[in-house]
Amino acid sequence: MNHDAAHKYIHSLPEVTADLLRLVVPNLVDELDLPTLEDRSSEFLDDGHRKRIGDQVASVRLRRGRLANGERPYLLVLTEFQSEVDAGMAQRVREYTEMLLDRVVRSGARKRDGGLPRVLPIVVYNGGGPWTAAGRESDWAPLPSERMRRALAPLQPQAYLLLSAGGPLTSGAPPAEDWPLENRVSATVRLQRAETGGLGRQLREEARRFPGGANRAFRRALHAWARALWTDKTNGAPGFPTFEEFERTGAEAMPTIAELNWDRWEAGLRAEGKEQGIRQGRVEEGTRVVKRLAALKFGPRTAERLSSLVDGLTTRKALDQVGDWIIECDSGDELLSRVSALQAKGGNGQ
Repeated sequence: MNHDAAHKYIHSLPEVTADLLRLVVPNLVDELDLPTLEDRSSEFLDDGHRKRIGDQVASVRLRRGRLANGERPYLLVLTEFQSEVDAGMAQRVREYTEMLLDRVVRSGARKRDGGLPRVLPIVVYNGGGPWTAAGRESDWAPLPSERMRRALAPLQPQAYLLLSAGGPLTSGAPPAEDWPLENRVSATVRLQRAETGGLGRQLREEARRFPGGANRAFRRALHAWARALWTDKTNGAPGFPTFEEFERTGAEAMPTIAELNWDRWEAGLRAEGKEQGIRQGRVEEGTRVVKRLAALKFGPRTAERLSSLVDGLTTRKALDQVGDWIIECDSGDELLSRVSALQAKGGNGQ
């Protein structure tokens, strides 16, 4: 499962959408019947009958009011996920909203229900910088109640609600660090922020917060999300446990990824580090490899600090020694201490 597919998969779960609403509109969730949340198709047809695919659409019934058919009215939640700022987001959200409501009209639901449902557009942004795109006040869809209008007024003139998991917020929502630990959306953000070497430990911690059979689907989605992050950060390196391995160990006793797959780690590290670079005697290639291996096991911060140290190593034997230490050391600090001592001795591995 690739990065985008894993992200959409985890947000297709109704319980994740419910937690998203708790973050975005906390003062309105009591008007929503969250157990009625269900995922809907995010495929639309534009005016030219061309297929357009959004990120995620869900529906949820309101606690109050009745439609012409006697059922309670419902809200459509349209969610878009962005890793980069999109200056045209307001226009895109408006187009998706119009196509979504057109689909309702085409299905005949408008006549049966006595009107169109309300749409709540949400943009979830996980980029590193501030979200600078904004729409106009006229971009807002009509609001179903005066209470909701007052609640959302501080967020205008955006044409959607923004939840930023990365950079500074413009929506007025709390920063990601202040999101509740038991919120499923915040769990996905904490996984995304984990360093590569700590991804297994973070996955274990999140699984502990959502135990039991009722949360199995969410743990599976978390695992898929963590695996996609692992693949992105390591360019597809082996060593990530399957979901069955993850579940079999139990959340209380699950070791880190490296501990679960030590044999695979050791074989992969030695093969890549020595066969591709060090064993062939190419010092420049060997330097690049040990930096990458350090990043795989201990994360980018350790790799960055290691960079200046290994650049001073001049022999294959010295780089060979560093490759072995990457496998042997339990922490990045231990590795850096050993390499510093080696460099102080002249950096030639003698």
